[in-house]
Amino acid sequence: MGLLLAARIGAAGFGTSVWTRTREQAHLLAEQGILLKDAQGTAIRRVSVQAAPIEEAPANIDGLIVFNALKQTGLTEPLLRQLDSVLAKNAAIVSFCNGIGHIERIAAAVPGRPQLAAVTTEGALRTGPAEVMHTGTGGIWLGRAPLFEGTSSDYVQMPTEDRIKGMANVVREAGFSIFLSNNMTERILRKLLVNSVINPLTAVLRVRNGELLATEDRLRLMRSLFEETLSILQRSGLPSSEGLWEELLDVCARTARNESSMLQDVRNGRATEIEAINGAVARLAADRGLPAPRNETMAGLIRSLSGE
Repeated sequence: MGLLLAARIGAAGFGTSVWTRTREQAHLLAEQGILLKDAQGTAIRRVSVQAAPIEEAPANIDGLIVFNALKQTGLTEPLLRQLDSVLAKNAAIVSFCNGIGHIERIAAAVPGRPQLAAVTTEGALRTGPAEVMHTGTGGIWLGRAPLFEGTSSDYVQMPTEDRIKGMANVVREAGFSIFLSNNMTERILRKLLVNSVINPLTAVLRVRNGELLATEDRLRLMRSLFEETLSILQRSGLPSSEGLWEELLDVCARTARNESSMLQDVRNGRATEIEAINGAVARLAADRGLPAPRNETMAGLIRSLSGE
């Protein structure tokens, strides 16, 4: 998602810099730019961007907007310390991470910087360190970043209204559908509900998203995990259950050929986002005195498969 954002925003004429975790990727991006492809893999254009490894990122740029598109496994303590050292106090952080817990971690490690939460249904697939396919169009929702730790919800400091409108205009000029939301808690928890069912089950069963719908046994597994997770998230700020099962089935059908990121991580021996998804649901349940045996089982299975 980070490469897609950078390519589209850069192509719209805005100054764009990509901060990477590796020197090799930064060198490629600075030298070649980002090759943007359509959903069929056909090259659309190559977009020039500035790039630097995070440890060489320029410090204290006034009014900077940072789009955080890392997986939560990439939000390591050294990276967060480095981010804190380079960001000016008026820098704003917009996080596109899956799951929950990242807002709290950023607020603790990079204090004083305003944050926004982002949820997107855009599809992006990295096909190389400097290449990205725009695999599906959707929308991007921005709004106040909620905190979920403990038994009550709160929010972190947000940017000024003018800065939020400026961010939205940049994203809109880049060709995305952008919506400013007053209820990011619901947006985040709805996505967490979908991810908590699709991601671990596809990883354990080694199937694509659409194959979860192929048998009654798989549907029963989905439904039992869905019902448990729904009851926990409703106690955490999700206001309604109406249509959510149908929404989950629709996501599986629309992304039938997709391999979830968790399945890809397990297959490639990488760390997964299980702690930010089912692990996080289990922690929410514990905070509220609720049982979460299915989420705990899914988290344990994924940890076993990935060696975490």
